[in-house]
Amino acid sequence: MIRARWLAVCLAVLSMHTEAQSPRYYALEVLIFSRPNLVALQDERWPTTAPAAAMNLSLVNAARAGYDNLVLLPASRRTLADAAYQIRMQMNGSVLFHERWIHPLTPDQAANPWFRVEGQGRDGSQLLGFLRWSIDRFIEVDADLRLAFTDPLTREKRLFRISEFRKLSSKDTHYLDHPAFGMIIQADPIDVPDA
Repeated sequence: MIRARWLAVCLAVLSMHTEAQSPRYYALEVLIFSRPNLVALQDERWPTTAPAAAMNLSLVNAARAGYDNLVLLPASRRTLADAAYQIRMQMNGSVLFHERWIHPLTPDQAANPWFRVEGQGRDGSQLLGFLRWSIDRFIEVDADLRLAFTDPLTREKRLFRISEFRKLSSKDTHYLDHPAFGMIIQADPIDVPDA
């Protein structure tokens, strides 16, 4: 009798552990943009060389290939389309990267891959970013974003960087800010891994 109870307790604990380790699916959307008039930031002292790149995969290519059950969603499914429009039309900024995809999130941040995001602004600025996702109690994103810009007057190259780890609650809009550029994140839980 005691053995049967002990076995039942062990199976229940194992089941909870397996459930906690299984992926939780989210529709993630990322909008990265640059602000206008990057030349005005030239008085600041910014690093001139990029830090070493993370070992990474292109997010868009990985999702198109179905890597790790990622699914790229069509533009019609983006929830931040109005924000992208306002950035371009009202703020006169550039949308550098904007995608929405289904991502199975797992808890082990260090074991999860970095995904590369890239884009180019109307002013010639270039984005090279790295994002790594995980989930514990909250969604976790490790962001390392670099924006390279060449001053058209001095031909001096400048590099702006956001390096931040953030815990996110789902169904809220989150914002990572910098004087030169920013990132907006939307995360929505989904029940079935179905695009």
